[in-house]
Amino acid sequence: MTATTLPAVPVLERPALALRGAFAGTGDLLRLALRRDRVLLPAQILVCVLLFVSTLSSVSELYGTQEQRDTIQATLVTNPAFLVLLGPYENTGSIASTVSWRVGIFMVAVFGVLAAMAVVRHTRKEEQLGRLELVRAARVGSLAPLVTGLVIGVIFSVVSGALTTAVVWSEGPSAGAVALGAQVAGIGLAAAGLAAVAAQVASSSRAANALGVWVVIGGYLLRGGADVDPDALGWLHWVSPVGWAQQIDPYGANDYGPFLLCAALFVVGGAAAGWLTLHRDLGAGLIAERRGPAHSTSLTSTGALMARLTRSSFVVWAVSIGVYMFFVGYLMATAGDLVTENEQFADYIAAMGVRGSDIAAGFAALIMSWTAYAGAGYGVTVVQDIRGEEALGRTEAVLATRTSRSGYLGAWLAGAVGGAILLLGVAGLALGAGNALASDTGWGESLGDGLGAAVVHVPAVLVVIGLTSALFGWFPRLVGLGWAVIAASFLVTLLGSLLDLPDAVVDLSPFAHAPAVPAVAWADVDRAPLGWLLLIAFALLTLAFAGFRRRDVPVV
Repeated sequence: MTATTLPAVPVLERPALALRGAFAGTGDLLRLALRRDRVLLPAQILVCVLLFVSTLSSVSELYGTQEQRDTIQATLVTNPAFLVLLGPYENTGSIASTVSWRVGIFMVAVFGVLAAMAVVRHTRKEEQLGRLELVRAARVGSLAPLVTGLVIGVIFSVVSGALTTAVVWSEGPSAGAVALGAQVAGIGLAAAGLAAVAAQVASSSRAANALGVWVVIGGYLLRGGADVDPDALGWLHWVSPVGWAQQIDPYGANDYGPFLLCAALFVVGGAAAGWLTLHRDLGAGLIAERRGPAHSTSLTSTGALMARLTRSSFVVWAVSIGVYMFFVGYLMATAGDLVTENEQFADYIAAMGVRGSDIAAGFAALIMSWTAYAGAGYGVTVVQDIRGEEALGRTEAVLATRTSRSGYLGAWLAGAVGGAILLLGVAGLALGAGNALASDTGWGESLGDGLGAAVVHVPAVLVVIGLTSALFGWFPRLVGLGWAVIAASFLVTLLGSLLDLPDAVVDLSPFAHAPAVPAVAWADVDRAPLGWLLLIAFALLTLAFAGFRRRDVPVV
């Protein structure tokens, strides 16, 4: 018998990945991204930069002389809560250096978070929504979307840094102003590089944002630990981009070495993200989303589904707000010393209607009024999640069951309203707990004051959520304007006295009507404005239901 020789099977080799054409269409995608962000990106930059402007104005009034700045340094230099929140106050030579300390490192973290979210918005989110697959079907290279997201991050970071430098340029040494701008731009670049990698690792935009945000927040907290005990924990300054940015030390050393580290992280992160993009399937991530069971005994209602989809986001918000407010509560014990040592600060607190022994309570009311915007922001994100579910086609699938439109929207809005109220409760309890630990005030009184300071802001938060919900019900494409309402309210309240705005303009902000509890006794609170705000919120929520029942689903 003659043996038959079979032909050799050729070995299949993975073709080498060519970069030719990988960047095709980048210019078109970048123009599209800038057009889509033509409102959001400038608004974010404007709000952050105006916070520097407002702080510059208040610092000029409160700490305009060298003696006043030296006094505040002596008062706060050993306070661990101030060290965690703001870092050490070492450069007292100018108003600009004090502004850099007062909002610098905190705003560094904020700029980092916004830069990370901008990159994820133009990469993983587009991929998750299926739009990137359609775009890639045209003559668009595989790396074009990633490069677009990174360029948006660079634009955000560089413009923010340049404007920050311009704000403080005339109030101190120019070298310090440039270093402060480099601090802002550096953290933005580093966060953008990390977010680009996170967008390749995670399978959803929610997870990618969480990874990027937690890296920045974690670095902020680690830096705080290093500032409290620099001898034992000083090395923690070098484990995160936030710590690197702090080491630039504007108006002090003006060291640009840490900025180069941030820029290097951007380059390395971008290169790593590019490599991962070329080696994975479109729509996939290195960490695959865990599939749930085919049958569930817990996901038996729309409310349960909503809770499952939003619980991770809620935990991030609750932990961030709770930790921050705990340290703020810890600082309340020193508020009286600040007023004793600084007459201008006393006048600022007195302008709120706070006198004498109520200084700590006035400080709590002031900080809680800022935290209320975060509660409203969470509510807006949940309403945006409803819009996201609709855009992905999942709302239509749920409504194909026995679930009614009113039941579906009601479950989601209950999550938005309930989550926002819970966040205010967490803020109030954390504030009270920090104060109880740092002072002789009893736990019951401290927790009660904290909750009281939070409760009075619930009506204003509900108005913002109601307005955003009404936009979703009737004009779902405009749901992002909820953030514009928050930004406008914040600016009007923050800059009202600075710009001498008429009371009629300031009163347009729902947050302007919240009393300064606990500095103001409950017996003296004018409840009429709060009642009107609740009625307006109820009317807006009713309007949202009416619109959602009548319009088409989905609207894309």
